[in-house]
Amino acid sequence: MTLPAGLVDFLEDVPTALDLVGKAEDDPAADRFRVPIYPDDGEANEEYWRWMGTELDESRAADRSAFATVLESAEEGVVVSLGEANGILRVLVEIRLALAARLGVEVEEDYADLDHTDAVVLDTLAELQLLLLQAIGS
Repeated sequence: MTLPAGLVDFLEDVPTALDLVGKAEDDPAADRFRVPIYPDDGEANEEYWRWMGTELDESRAADRSAFATVLESAEEGVVVSLGEANGILRVLVEIRLALAARLGVEVEEDYADLDHTDAVVLDTLAELQLLLLQAIGS
């Protein structure tokens, strides 16, 4: 993976931004990261999150760490394992979900109402995801 310096700069704060999800009161991004697994059974849903929440948080932390490590060498070019590539994809999905939640994107039509800069940010992240998926599939 080789990324231009500007894109590396753009992405380097992503892990920190994701670590802050849910730290502020009423963060809409936090709801996107803790979706109801059992929407009609609150008790089962809480049980799921009690058992799986920590494991999911640890997995997300590992993905963010791999993301940051790859970015450190991405400007010069770095060989990325399949596991790292999948972790990077998960981080890109998370940041897009978090940003979209904070920007009020609930349904596809909401995207059309975004400020141009916000749309460019989400589009850039989506394009990077697509390129990475294409590279993995090759």
